[in-house]
Amino acid sequence: MMNLTSPASVRQDCRLIGQTLLKLALPRLILRAIVIAVALIVWYLVASWILDFGKRMNYDFLHTLGQPTMDMAQKVNPYIWWVVAGIWSLIVFFLVRAWFYASLASGAATPVGTDVLAGLAPNLSEESLGVLRWTWGDRQEPFTVGDLRRSLSELRHNRIGKIDMVAEQARILESGANRPTRDPRDDGRPPVRGETRGDRYVEPRIGPAR
Repeated sequence: MMNLTSPASVRQDCRLIGQTLLKLALPRLILRAIVIAVALIVWYLVASWILDFGKRMNYDFLHTLGQPTMDMAQKVNPYIWWVVAGIWSLIVFFLVRAWFYASLASGAATPVGTDVLAGLAPNLSEESLGVLRWTWGDRQEPFTVGDLRRSLSELRHNRIGKIDMVAEQARILESGANRPTRDPRDDGRPPVRGETRGDRYVEPRIGPAR
């Protein structure tokens, strides 16, 4: 079993990766904060306008239906416009949420610059670099921010120890596979007269065995 990196070294590697992720994500974080702030302002202004419009709503145009109908409409009027404001709030919420998740997915799929990776790799331990290589997988696509984020999470959850355990278990199983195979017909019992045992033949005998 290999000599694993010390916990202090792993924490240092996690700190370096976290700092790199923050630098890479900072522009998107600022953009998300601005978009969400603008969406909240627009939501508040429109919701306030809806409620103010409802307060000024006059139902005199229902005079042909009688005074009781006008009174009923005036009584439920505040609830009607609160429902409208609630529908507007749901529309804004789902639009912002959909945009936010799309932004997260786009950010995770962003490739890490070669210069950024070249500056980070020499400062990491070999075991932590092994976790980054493990996260990268089959390497059909460039190493992304999402890969780096997952590497940080895996380091914090002892992926180094798991990789070492996998290697040790593979060595155990491979060494077992290299042992000579036993004839499946050999059950450990002594041969009986007339019975073949692999390539060995025991001649049948008449009379007591000598």
